[in-house]
Amino acid sequence: MTQHDPQSDEQFLFAEEGPDNPEGAANVLRWRCLIVDDDEGVHQSMVFAMNGLVVEGGLIEWLHANSAREALDLLQREQDVALVVLDVVMEHEQAGLDLVKAIRNDLGLTDTRIILHTGQPGFAPEIAAIRDYDINDYRTKSELTRNHIYTCLSSAIRTYRQIRSIEASRQQLRRIIQTGSALMSQDDDIAFARGVLEQFAALLQLACSGVVLLQNPQDAAAGLQVLCTTAGFQAELEQADDSDGSVRDCCLRSLAVCGALERGAQGIALSIPARDGQVLVLYLDTRRQTVGQVDDSVVETFAAHFAACMDNRALLARLQHDAFFDRLLGLPNRRYLSEQLDEVYTSGKQAGLLLALIDIDRFGEINEALGQTFGDALLRALAQRLRQGIQVEATLARVSADIFAVLGPAAIVEPECLLPMFAVPLSVLSEEAMVSVTIGLTRLSDVEADDGPAALEAAFQALRTAKANQRGQLAWYAPELSRQTHERVNLLNGLRQALRGERLFVVYQPQIALSDRRLIGFEALVRWRPESGDPIGPDRFIPVAEQSGLIREIGLFVLRQACAVLAGLHRDGLAGLRMAVNVSAIQFRHPAFLHELQQIILASGIDPRCLELEITESIAMEDAAYVRETLDALHGMGIQLAIDDFGTGYSSLAQLKGLAVDRLKIDKAFVKELSEAEADASIAGVVIQLGRRLRKEVIAEGVETEDQAALLGRMGCPEAQGYLFGRPMPLDELRKWIEAWPAHRQRATAVLPGG
Repeated sequence: MTQHDPQSDEQFLFAEEGPDNPEGAANVLRWRCLIVDDDEGVHQSMVFAMNGLVVEGGLIEWLHANSAREALDLLQREQDVALVVLDVVMEHEQAGLDLVKAIRNDLGLTDTRIILHTGQPGFAPEIAAIRDYDINDYRTKSELTRNHIYTCLSSAIRTYRQIRSIEASRQQLRRIIQTGSALMSQDDDIAFARGVLEQFAALLQLACSGVVLLQNPQDAAAGLQVLCTTAGFQAELEQADDSDGSVRDCCLRSLAVCGALERGAQGIALSIPARDGQVLVLYLDTRRQTVGQVDDSVVETFAAHFAACMDNRALLARLQHDAFFDRLLGLPNRRYLSEQLDEVYTSGKQAGLLLALIDIDRFGEINEALGQTFGDALLRALAQRLRQGIQVEATLARVSADIFAVLGPAAIVEPECLLPMFAVPLSVLSEEAMVSVTIGLTRLSDVEADDGPAALEAAFQALRTAKANQRGQLAWYAPELSRQTHERVNLLNGLRQALRGERLFVVYQPQIALSDRRLIGFEALVRWRPESGDPIGPDRFIPVAEQSGLIREIGLFVLRQACAVLAGLHRDGLAGLRMAVNVSAIQFRHPAFLHELQQIILASGIDPRCLELEITESIAMEDAAYVRETLDALHGMGIQLAIDDFGTGYSSLAQLKGLAVDRLKIDKAFVKELSEAEADASIAGVVIQLGRRLRKEVIAEGVETEDQAALLGRMGCPEAQGYLFGRPMPLDELRKWIEAWPAHRQRATAVLPGG
């Protein structure tokens, strides 16, 4: 509490009323203060003490109440009461404190300052009450000298002013953020600039009359460019032509103090710098109006927030551009082309238009061999060649990493126009490079579904057809391609449902020793019987499963089923029989393959030496280290390995000799073409001789006649499977077949316990 100094009472002098007295001015700042006391003398003393004194730049405007109830009614009606000076004891001993509680809790006046006084020190409020109700000061009436009154009021009003200033700043900041968020989504640069200028004017409590300029680092020679002006200010600029340079000079000075206000003779400017180097300069005319008070920190926040808005708008613009254009080449992308195709179909202008997809042959190999820098340069060179070769009526787009699209009239996009562009070498990084391309072409009128995605899919179908035939070729889309694609999609969906609904099942085909027709094992084969309709052959659904990656899940299903069946047969006394299971390339190359296989073997309890995995010749001949490591690991587990359809690929004898492979399987096509006269010279004969020299077992599949079986036996082939011995059978039929197979009954009797 401030101590009373009698000698200081004379340092405040009353101002004489007269023409220069601020009390007579209409626009002078006034602080509304309420005196609440049942002693009329207190009212008069305080008014007299503060008469004419300036407090925090303003004069006191007094309000009066003689009781707590009267004060409460008055505060409910009046606004912006900065200070309440009240007596503690009025109607009753707690009247003053009850009023304080009502002011804070009931009326919610948290900004209004409160000073308590009392003529009865015994009724002084407790410290807890002063703290809880945010009481600014407490005095006894004996202390209310002129000096103390001024000191108390000055301190309280200063606090009130600061609180209101903080609240005003908070509201300004809230408005800045809300408005900035709305303006950020504004597509039009001029509308955005005008909106920022309006908010700048609101911040300074000015009428919006001014100009917005832009400094663009990419166009430094242009200097400050006018983005927009308000209507009235534009007329003044044209009339005065800023002859004295006051507007221009103020804006230029503002660039040196970005984020802070720059005041000129006729206006005020603020520069807002963006991260990309652009600067937005706001200028407001202040010649016939007064700038409102605003904290520097609020101005800085205003500038920083709208600078962030500019950055975000630039980011959104880049994202919008990247959504429709390729960043590397600047060409329209697949989404842009698809929407353009939509517009073509919507307008009914598809007749006579062609869509061509141009795929660079072996682009991945080029990237790997020569590096991505060369690959990017090749793409740029090809894009430039296509731009130069096609006319403006056609659209050039990049729809994939190495696939370009050309959409336009048939006379521009037909093969006779496109193919000559690739007959001349491209200049890539100062080197000449020839490029081979495969092209898929689509007449938009041939596409059954009239929309962009369907047209693009049709073009890709044509491209896939061209690539399937031979690289460097072209193919035209035909509706039949869509029907084939639709069939593959239906097959894939049905296959997924079949896995979940147990519509897939495994059949088993016997494998026989040709020397004595003993049963030596089986091959597990997957089959699919839909809920309705005839069974779907593996030649139809296996390629779809391989293309979709579903083949891995199917392969694991077959492995589990086959191992479980083999374990059951072994328990039934048929020990030593093996089970052959096909493994796809996708399944074989999967990192978890070995672990999953070990888990299946452990779960079934079979001897790993009775399991044979059949892999394709292409997998076996891969020179990748992980392929060899996997083969060695499988062989180390005791699992037998066979190369399926041997002879249909391109095997290296040197590689084959070093592979951990136990068996070569002669493809049924080579068995079918066997003849007695050319047996040794046939491919089957070559495979048998090769197996003998490499000490690999050989088995022939597709044996259907006794003549074939006899000839293979004479040629030295030890094992065979085919319809001659048994078709692929479900487990229940297989058990019946085993019981009926004569050669096996003789062998099985010898190995049965107690036999």
